[in-house]
Amino acid sequence: MDLLDRYLEVVRFFLPAKDQDDIIRELRENLVSQIEDREEELGRALDDEELAAILRRHGHPILVAGRYRSHRQLIGPVFFPIYLFVLKAGLGVAAIVTIVLAVVNAAMHGTLQSAIKAVSAYPGRALMVFAWTTLGFALLDMMQARVRVVTNWDPRRLPKLKRHESSIPRSRTLCEYIFAAIGVIWLLVLSRSPFLLVGPAASLVEYAPIWRAVYPPIVLIAVANAALHLVTFLRPYFTKRRSYARLAVDSSWLLVLAILIRAGQYFVPVASVQNLPENVNANQVVNILNMTFQIGFSVAAVIVFIQIVKELHRLKRATPMPPDSMAAPAAR
Repeated sequence: MDLLDRYLEVVRFFLPAKDQDDIIRELRENLVSQIEDREEELGRALDDEELAAILRRHGHPILVAGRYRSHRQLIGPVFFPIYLFVLKAGLGVAAIVTIVLAVVNAAMHGTLQSAIKAVSAYPGRALMVFAWTTLGFALLDMMQARVRVVTNWDPRRLPKLKRHESSIPRSRTLCEYIFAAIGVIWLLVLSRSPFLLVGPAASLVEYAPIWRAVYPPIVLIAVANAALHLVTFLRPYFTKRRSYARLAVDSSWLLVLAILIRAGQYFVPVASVQNLPENVNANQVVNILNMTFQIGFSVAAVIVFIQIVKELHRLKRATPMPPDSMAAPAAR
C-alpha cells in the first residue's frame, strides 16, 4: 500500500517527534481496518482511486496531525505544525546569513572583533523572524475559514516515500554547519593572529615555511566543508553525490594532514625576542609545540581516515535517495 505509506509519512512529518511512532501505528491500524472492510465489501482489492477516496475522507495530513497536538491559543492545530517548520527554517536561514556575514567581515578586516560583532546581530534577526512568522500564521489561522489550502487535495499527489535510514537530522546538520563556518572564520583570522593558535607562545615563535604551502588549501577545504554542510541542511538525505563530495573533502583533509605530519616542523623561534621571561627557553617551547601539533595531526588523520572508511561503507550498502524524493515531505 504505497499510497497509504506516503500518506502516513506526511502525517508523521507534522507530528511531535516523541509521539510519532505510537500515533502512526494507531492511524495505520485504523486505516488498514477501513481498507479491509471496503475490500471485503467489494470482493476485490482497492485500486488507487478508491484508496485515495478513503484517505481523502480521513482528512488532509496537516489536519490529521493537528488533532494530536495540544491546543494553542494564538495558532490553532491546523497551522501550528507548519508554523513550527517555517519558524525553524527561518531561524536556520537567519543563522546562516549571520555566519556568512561574519566570514565576510573577518576576511575584510582580519580581526576577531569584527566577526564577533557580526555574530552578535543574530538575536535581533532571530527575534524579527519569530515576530513576523508568528504574526503571519496567527493572521492565517484567523482567516482559515476563507483559506482553501486543505479543502481540495489528491492523496495520489503526496510526496514519494522516503527511506528513514537515508535521512539526516537537520538540527545536527545546522550545528555542524555553524561550527564549520566558525572554523572558516578562525582560519581567516589565524594568519594575522597566531595567538588564537598557540596562545601566549605567539610572542616566542613564528610560523614555519610549511604553512605557506598548506594554508591556502586548508582554507579552501574548510570552505568546501562548510558548503557541504549547508547543502546537507537544505537537502538532509544521504545521496551518492553527497557521499562523493564528502569523500573528496575528507580525502583532501587526509592529504594535507599527511603533508603536515611528514613536515614535522610547524613553528620556529622568532628572530629576536625582547623581554624574554626568566627560565623560558624559546627553542624548548618550539620543540614542545612541534611535538604536540604532530601528535594532534596524527590523531586527526586517524579520525579522518575512519570517516572515509565509514562513508565508503555507507556508499556501498545504502541505496541513495532518488533525485525526485530529496525534498522534505510537505503537504501538497
